[in-house]
Amino acid sequence: MDKYKSNFSIKELGEFQFYSGLIIGIGLSIILNSFFRLTLRIANLGIYVNDWSLNHDISTYDYTLIGFASVGFAFCYTTFLWMSKPFASIRRKTIRLRMAQINPIWLFFVSLLFFGRILFILVGIDLTIENDFPIIGFIYPIFLYLYCWNLISNIYKSIKAFLISTLAFVIIGFLLSVI
Repeated sequence: MDKYKSNFSIKELGEFQFYSGLIIGIGLSIILNSFFRLTLRIANLGIYVNDWSLNHDISTYDYTLIGFASVGFAFCYTTFLWMSKPFASIRRKTIRLRMAQINPIWLFFVSLLFFGRILFILVGIDLTIENDFPIIGFIYPIFLYLYCWNLISNIYKSIKAFLISTLAFVIIGFLLSVI
């Protein structure tokens, strides 16, 4: 099947589709970063109910986890935009494009619903990701990122793009944790 795969390139995806996916993905990661930080502050409001302020300290672990999670979720939407080609020259490729388009969005919304539900269950319990599950917290954003690249690699030859975007994933994740 490898000989039928085309290279993952800007020309193959289309310039507008590629660059709009990048710009919207970076913008969405910044918006999700702010949203997750605000959600964490509101979730901790129950613990600091005597203060009635949202200005309590958040650890660097939480900031880093929020940065990587927002980049992972935003990459799901970027993958959705990159794979939104309605028809391909080969019927099998069209089916794979449609699967690669809908699966990241489904994963994005289901996991947001799951984390929203878990947030209300874990509020007020002394169970924390940082102290009890320090490495497991980073597995889910990494899983999102690698799952989206798996969908892309089913359609295109994408080793070089994967390596470049992995470097960008790490850099943007750390930048969002510092902002």
